Amino acid sequence: MNNTANTARDEILSRLSTSISKNTHIQNHAPHFEGAIKIEGELLETFKKNHSNNKGIIVESSKENLPATIAEILRENEAKEVLYNVDIDVDSSALSASVGASANLVPYTKSVDEIRSQLFSIDTSIVQARCGVADLGILCLSANKDAPRLSSLITNTCIYLLPKENIVQHIFAGIEFAKGYERKRSGDSNYLPTNIIFVAGPSRTADIELITVFGVHGPRKTYVVLY
Repeated sequence: MNNTANTARDEILSRLSTSISKNTHIQNHAPHFEGAIKIEGELLETFKKNHSNNKGIIVESSKENLPATIAEILRENEAKEVLYNVDIDVDSSALSASVGASANLVPYTKSVDEIRSQLFSIDTSIVQARCGVADLGILCLSANKDAPRLSSLITNTCIYLLPKENIVQHIFAGIEFAKGYERKRSGDSNYLPTNIIFVAGPSRTADIELITVFGVHGPRKTYVVLY
């Protein structure tokens, strides 16, 4: 069955390629998207307002103060085991110096199978966001070997790092931003990330008897550190 499916797929793709090469008069318009929600004011301020409405906690910092800001959040939440993606925009030695002995920093460099028992006892994670989407107040993440998808889902508390200039207007621009980031990283102009993830804030659901419950599908508490 798989061979038949592959043959049919290859035949369809071949015919499409042949058709495109012969019908050169057909215009190829680039896709264009516009946000459905009208934004008044600056993108950064709109993002901060909307993300706060989503119950995410926003902390403002600067590039040079990121280690100290993260360390303060970790102390505030009494974090003990901290998982971090190795692509975060923070020097690991500076972060370790700021955190000190109060928490154990664990770089996410091994597979789930190798550190399964440790992963599910980790209370906090640090993740680099690709961009923020202003009109919805959400974060855009993309997964790769240095930024596994699980890091944004598995812990009770998650700290997202976001440069202030990486704020886009709408979700379509967010998708293009993430694709552009991964293509630049890979050096392949046609590369597509394995996952693009949007985070509104703390995980919550009211599916069970209409009672709001936090932490069912992801972190119970989220921070966005803008720098």
